[in-house]
This record gives sequence, structure tokens and C-alpha cells, in this order.
Amino acid sequence: MRTASWLLGLLTIAACGDARRAPPPAPAPEPPAAAASATPPARADAATTPARDPLLGTCAVAAGAATMTADALVGALLDEAGQRLDAGAYADAFTCADMAADRAPRSIEAHHLRGAALAGAGRDDEARVAYDLALALDPEDPETLRAVADFYVNVIADKTRDTTALGLELARRGSARATARRRGQADLRAELALIEAQGWNDLGRADLALERAAAAVALDGTLTDALHEHGVALFNLGRFREAAARLEQVLAARPDEPYAHHMLGLALEQLGRGAEAATHFARARALAPDEFPPPVEITMAEMEAEIRRAVAALPPETRAKAALVPITVADVPDPTDLAASDPPFPPTILGLFRGLPLGASPEPGEHPPARAIVLYRMNLARAVRSRAELTEQIDRTIRHELGHLDGLDEDDLRRRDLE
Repeated sequence: MRTASWLLGLLTIAACGDARRAPPPAPAPEPPAAAASATPPARADAATTPARDPLLGTCAVAAGAATMTADALVGALLDEAGQRLDAGAYADAFTCADMAADRAPRSIEAHHLRGAALAGAGRDDEARVAYDLALALDPEDPETLRAVADFYVNVIADKTRDTTALGLELARRGSARATARRRGQADLRAELALIEAQGWNDLGRADLALERAAAAVALDGTLTDALHEHGVALFNLGRFREAAARLEQVLAARPDEPYAHHMLGLALEQLGRGAEAATHFARARALAPDEFPPPVEITMAEMEAEIRRAVAALPPETRAKAALVPITVADVPDPTDLAASDPPFPPTILGLFRGLPLGASPEPGEHPPARAIVLYRMNLARAVRSRAELTEQIDRTIRHELGHLDGLDEDDLRRRDLE
């Protein structure tokens, strides 16, 4: 990715789907593996691991175990686990899948379903182990790769850049394996392409996200999440009219999808259609108030006071550098600034540094703008939940942009916890 050396910004990720998506559908049933009786070794840290209540549910087919063959029982347990997972009964799904794994320890499907049920119940650490076991049994199974990729890109609560990158690579591997099988599987390939698009959008590569979202739509035009992700990528690339049209398609299929309302509001805001944007923002808040709280909006005068306070609190050496650069405020980014990077900056950036770093000289024929820092009032207002958080984010954004003044790039700032 090429970014002009004189234009660097602090990014925030635009909402691109459910904040914590439901686990993927249960995999297609597989022939049950032969039962095994090996007992796993005790964990070395078992004595120091905090106790946790077991995830215990019921499994109706277990009552008829005595009348079934071993293989039939495993198959019935897996079928019920999948059904309970689809119904959101995660404890029951886990119990059935766990019973199947007891009887068929090498069943990929059993461990896949255990992982999905644990993830749905919010038990991410345990889900990780179950998914790892499924992948250890078959690292190339596209269904399992889809489930684990979705977990790391969309489900895991403690999400980081690294977990997203891990999920993206698993999805890419799954796409390659599903394509190599040449047995159709258009729906599976579409879901894997969608997860790739979600990962690329989250990592700030909307150009690559657009390609994979388009592939997902081409494979399955009914996959509404792929239409949504395509709209998000278009928005992040500054193609606001196309983004709005795509998001309107999503809302035609799902009128009560809060994320689509929010994203459409952002696109309409960039198109100067403020009243329509406000309607969609309000609808998103009504549908998902925890995900879309009211923006912590302050006046321009209050923003300027916050900037003065933040600069005054900087260490003396940094404060002296800040005095060399005007720090201004705008509601949202200027499309010209966004387009100066390739791929463009997403319109949800919180701040921007224009100009060359201290001590740098322009390349022959390069005409960088004068040094300046811009903070985006409405983007900051939507990135936080309280006035105290806003103050903290303004401080952080100013420190980030002053890092660019010192010549630091995004990777340097991430290593300094100023991403």
C-alpha cells in the first residue's frame, strides 16, 4: 500500500457487520470416526487455572444411546449438536458435540461444533482450543477453516490486528482449498470470500476488500452480508454514491439491519444529504443502542479548548514541536485529503497530518502542503461513548499525529501503542 509521505492519518474501523456475529452454520455431517479411549494428559497449569462453571446442557438423543450402534449414536449426537447450534442453544450444542467427541475423538465435525458452541457462549479461550484441535486433525478442511476464520475475524471478543490477520489467512487458505476441490460449493466459497473481505476492511485495505466482497456477491447474490461488506469497501474507498446504492440494497432485504443504517448514514453525510443521514443514524441507534450510542458531540469552541489543554499537557520537547504545526478542526475529512493516499484513507479517520516530517525535504517535483494537523469532530464524537473518553481520544489522536511530524509511520506508532 502506498501512502504519500506527507499525508498520514489516525484511522478508526468503520462498522462492517455485527460486532459479535453468531457462529457459522454447522458443517455438513461427516462419517463418524471410530471411537477411541485415549485420555488426554492433565494440563501442567491445571492447579493455577481459575475454576469456571461447566457449559452443561442436555442432549435428547443420549437417552436412546443403548439402542444405537456406536456410529449411529455419534451421527445422531452431531446432528443434534448442529440443530441446537443453529437455534442458539449453545450449552445443549456443546454437550451433544462433546459427547460425540468422547466417542469419536478424531471427528473433525465434533471439535468444529464444540468450538462453535463455545464461541457462541462467549468462552473464547476454550473455543480456540477446540478449533485448534479440529484444524490439527485436518488443516485443509474448508468448512473448518471457514469456522475458525470467522471466529478470529468476527467473533472473538479480544480482537486485535493479529487475530484479524490470522483469521484472514485461514479464510484465504479455505478459499484456495474449496476452489481446488472443483465440486461447486459456491455457498462455502462465497462465505470464505466474505470473511476475507471483512478481514481486509478491518485491516484498512478496502481495495482488497472490494475485490473479495465482489467475488462473494458473484458466487452468491443472496448473501446479504456480502452486499453489506461490498458497500463498506466502497465507502472506505470514497465511492459514496455506489456505497449508498449498495447499502440501500441491503436494507431492502433487511430493513432492520442497524449496521447498514449506520453505514448508509455515513455515506449520505459525505454526499451532503444531512437530513437523510440523520434519519438513518437515529434508526441505527433505535435498533442497536449499545452499538450506536449518541455521538459525544461538542462545539468547535470546545474542541479548540480541548486541543489547547492537550498540547499544554505534553512533555516540553513534544510541546515545542506542536507549536510548529497548526492544529485545526473539521467535522469530517475533505475528500481531497482522503484521495491523496492509495488506497484512499477511509472517511472515518480521526485525524490527519499534512506535510513533511521535521527534517525531511520534498522529492524532485513533489509539492507537499504546509504542515498541519486536522482533527475530525464528528468522527471523534462517534468513536467514543463518554465525555471522558472523548478527552482521552483527542489526546491520543494529537500524540499520534505529532508522531507523524517526527517521521514515524503507522507501524512505528502501533509499536508505541498509538495506533
